[in-house]
Amino acid sequence: MKGECIMVYEDMPVIKSWEELGFTDDYMFKLVLSKHPKLIIKLLEIILQVKVREIRFKETEKQIKNSYEGHGIRFDLYVEDENNTVYDIEMQTGYYSSLRLAKRMRFYQGAFDVDDLAAGEDYISLKKSIIIFLCPFKFLDGRRCIYTFQNYCQQDKSILLPDEATKIVISSQGNITADTPKALIPILSYMNGRKADSTFTKEIDNAIKLEKNIEAERMSYMTYEMKIREFKQAGYHLGRLEDIKNLMQTTQWSAEKVMNSMKITKTEQKKYLTMLQNS
Repeated sequence: MKGECIMVYEDMPVIKSWEELGFTDDYMFKLVLSKHPKLIIKLLEIILQVKVREIRFKETEKQIKNSYEGHGIRFDLYVEDENNTVYDIEMQTGYYSSLRLAKRMRFYQGAFDVDDLAAGEDYISLKKSIIIFLCPFKFLDGRRCIYTFQNYCQQDKSILLPDEATKIVISSQGNITADTPKALIPILSYMNGRKADSTFTKEIDNAIKLEKNIEAERMSYMTYEMKIREFKQAGYHLGRLEDIKNLMQTTQWSAEKVMNSMKITKTEQKKYLTMLQNS
């Protein structure tokens, strides 16, 4: 084998401090809107362009276990309105390709329906559902900032499949088109990190500031942050260990030579050597 395959690994993703959290961070998004339901109502009204009188929480931080795939889903904001329409409202904190995001929505819809239908109930009992993903990145090449998807007949687009399932993507970095609700534009700007400049975004901003001054919430986040950090560290190290093993098998190099090529420090090498011995 000619030369050496140099693999440089970036550090683990940085977990934001309590003070740095904003609207597009999963934790703060969920915290603020779940504690201030009027903000959810206003957000739904802006996106859907309909009047929503009231909402009730189905459950916060809902866990749906899908046994045949082993995936777990947490619904960030899982609510129901006065017309028994159920909503899953999510802030997508990491970047997703358009295909990956679409498949994620497809998976969520399936789990969403399974959870909504009690054992023995007929399919007709499934409630009208709307899944809303807020994305602080481009979707489908940024052609639009709001996409609403339903199932239509390919042979005749005037025929809508009456499954009562709707998926909506709000892309803050997409193009603002003529049909973009005017009240949505300041939200897109706010998602892109700009100053709150509308009544609604100022309400959100004030709610975030209010929560940040609550010591109990700060302590809760610190506990959450520690658990997430431990989880990420465990996954990160296991991933690197697998890469070390694969490179050792491919190159027939020693563990030390592989780790040197990966720019792993001597201190960390000792840890991975122990992990290799125990694996």
